[in-house]
Amino acid sequence: MKTLLQDIRYGVRMLLKKPGFTLIAIVTLALGIGANTVIFSIINALVINPPLIEESENVVAVWKTPKDRRLEGFTSYLDLQDWRTQNNSFDDIAGYKTNGYTIMNADTAERVQGMRVTANFFPLLKVKSFRGRNFQFEEEKKGSERVAIISCEFWQQRLGGNESALNQQITLNSMPHTIVGILPPKFQFPFVDNNSQIWTTVAGEGTNLDERGSDVILAIGRLKQGVTLEQGQTELATIAERLAQQYPQTNLNTTIYLVNASEQIVGRVVRRALWLLLGAVAFILLIACTNIANLLLARASARQKEIAIRSALGAGRWRIARQLLTESVLLSFIAGGVGLLFAAWGISAIKFYADNQLPRLDEVQIDSRVMIFTLAISILTGLIFSLVPILKSSSPDVNEVLKSGTKGAIGGGSLRLWRDSLVVVEVALSLILLVGAGLMIKSFMQLINVTPGFEPENVLTARISMARATYQEHEQRELYINQTLERLKALPGVESVAFIAPMPFSGGNVSGDFRIVGNPIPEEGNAPSASVRSVTNEYFQTIKIPLRKGRYFNAQDKRSNVGATIINDSLARRYFPNEDPIGRRISDVGANQNDGDPQQYEIVGIVGDVHHNSLISGATPELYFPYQQNSWTWGNFLMRATVDPATLTKSMREQIQAGDKGTPVTGVQPLTQVISETVAQPRFYTLLFSLFGIAGLVLTLTGVYGVISYTVTQRTQEIGIRMALGANRNNVIRMILKQAITLTILGVIIGMAVSFALTRFIAALLFGVEPTDLFTFVVAVLVLLFAALLASYLPARRATKIDPMNALRYE
Repeated sequence: MKTLLQDIRYGVRMLLKKPGFTLIAIVTLALGIGANTVIFSIINALVINPPLIEESENVVAVWKTPKDRRLEGFTSYLDLQDWRTQNNSFDDIAGYKTNGYTIMNADTAERVQGMRVTANFFPLLKVKSFRGRNFQFEEEKKGSERVAIISCEFWQQRLGGNESALNQQITLNSMPHTIVGILPPKFQFPFVDNNSQIWTTVAGEGTNLDERGSDVILAIGRLKQGVTLEQGQTELATIAERLAQQYPQTNLNTTIYLVNASEQIVGRVVRRALWLLLGAVAFILLIACTNIANLLLARASARQKEIAIRSALGAGRWRIARQLLTESVLLSFIAGGVGLLFAAWGISAIKFYADNQLPRLDEVQIDSRVMIFTLAISILTGLIFSLVPILKSSSPDVNEVLKSGTKGAIGGGSLRLWRDSLVVVEVALSLILLVGAGLMIKSFMQLINVTPGFEPENVLTARISMARATYQEHEQRELYINQTLERLKALPGVESVAFIAPMPFSGGNVSGDFRIVGNPIPEEGNAPSASVRSVTNEYFQTIKIPLRKGRYFNAQDKRSNVGATIINDSLARRYFPNEDPIGRRISDVGANQNDGDPQQYEIVGIVGDVHHNSLISGATPELYFPYQQNSWTWGNFLMRATVDPATLTKSMREQIQAGDKGTPVTGVQPLTQVISETVAQPRFYTLLFSLFGIAGLVLTLTGVYGVISYTVTQRTQEIGIRMALGANRNNVIRMILKQAITLTILGVIIGMAVSFALTRFIAALLFGVEPTDLFTFVVAVLVLLFAALLASYLPARRATKIDPMNALRYE
């Protein structure tokens, strides 16, 4: 212990003796350690730590999905009941769906996030009410008494924390509900990303509870102790096969897929992206280590005389190696402490900029596991960057060093080989990072250049929900929408207005089967299906969806036995191949039909395809119905302006609520912003990969510059002799650049080979780009070569200014 303390004190003195070297080394390592700590802290919270569900290892999401592809699917209430009663692998299976509730705040309506759940939802999660009771089974039945459970925060902030709130009534969507329970503080269901405050039962789904084809509920299950996910999935898949035989019209070609709670919350793509980012920052740390190793090699060369004297006085190789190792680990410990400070800042920055891109982001923090990780990589870093310098400097040739001085010891070919090898490694690692960043950038550019199928520029949107009882009849809904459209159109700078449900990129979708009149009746389970949109007459003109054939909706499309519909290109190609669909009729449309809606619809037009859900997913068959023939109680107003739409935000909100203050208005924003938010996650990943690629490039260039600069210093006498014998400046520059280019090319060759092997892991994050995209590889190589030339040109140019007379006297 005494010897160790002595080594530490001596190490501190040596680090303070060279403050410039110490500062550069600490900052370089701290950046690498800090970046690794940031990404690991996110992985720790999102992937390693279990979600905030009791005994979460037994909790799974239950997807009803097509057999031919894996999708997170909704199910019907009737299917859910069959899953519950026919299985032996689960303690229970519950259903839920997100739902907004309109409450009145003074004379203004406000939209509050919430959920509709089955009565067994909270018992499955093992959550007990903080006050009151849980839902009862009979309260989830259609027509049952309306009850609600509220969050503790809602109780305290809205109801003043009054104990008398229990069993009192609260008006939700114009309907009185009795508050029967208050949840524990800070409870949130992690499977959904909305800040739910109110829960009601699925009884609010009404007629959907009686229809097996009404897939409106998501499912969650808790496996029995000792039952594996695979066993549970096998049993539910068998039940799904049985239901498909019993109800082929709704369940044919479907199966069930289970996903553990952690994966359901975080998602496969996010998990893969996080591990890839951890790999990227590990490469950055390795580059930093090679840089410091090169600095230590140069510093160790300068200390050869000191080490030789210590050896001559009796210090053994292990004693010298231990001293050098102590200095290196001490350096890495200091860098680790500074890295933690960088990490704390980095975590705060990511929480600010990636608030909507990553789940459970509020749980990311520097906890004990992160501290242990940082300590471990600090120690490992110290060992990595000190290994080569210690091996090369702990056993000097004492006689040679003491006879020839420092320079004689430095110029050995062995040390030069090690320094050059470290530069090659840096270049290879940097190229891997550059290729990854290049692929992400090209992928993101491909994504944002996808044409959505309409023109979102200068369009402002606002979402409403007509929850009041007065809007239960379609006449009242149509009157309110039409009057609001007239007020909006009268605003200065407004070109056209429309209403649609659901709006593209809103996250909502409604779909259903239909029949084509005149075609043979399809087999059960194979009926044509399409997404359904309810729009006002000027919708297509407002967001400029092109008309391919036929006509748009007009005032003549009234409510009658035969309505009008417009289809998109995808539906025309799939269900009317080699024929003109204009004039054909469809019937039995199963998506959200109201009493009195037309029994048949005549196809009057064909419009272009629209990316409805995201830029990544392609267009699907769509049916458009006139709002006056098929009206819903929710949707979005769209307003095309000749001025900056952001300037009309306040006016749009005021005009919508002018007709009814009891209708809440949310999401007032430009349509371009709505689309931009759907690519926020790819943008975030691209930004991080790009930053890491740039960091790796800068560190590599620093390493190249340092080695070439050091080489110039060591070859000062040689360069002086060459210039004295007639070598011109171009000869000297070529000589220096040749070394840099040779090392860079060797690194590029190794980096290319490794990149081709590794880029397949990033394929899941790419859109429209192959992981072995030749253009990206070529650009990355050219950038690296140019940067290396630039980094080595500066010391090469300095070498040409050497005075031959001074150089000949150099020692």
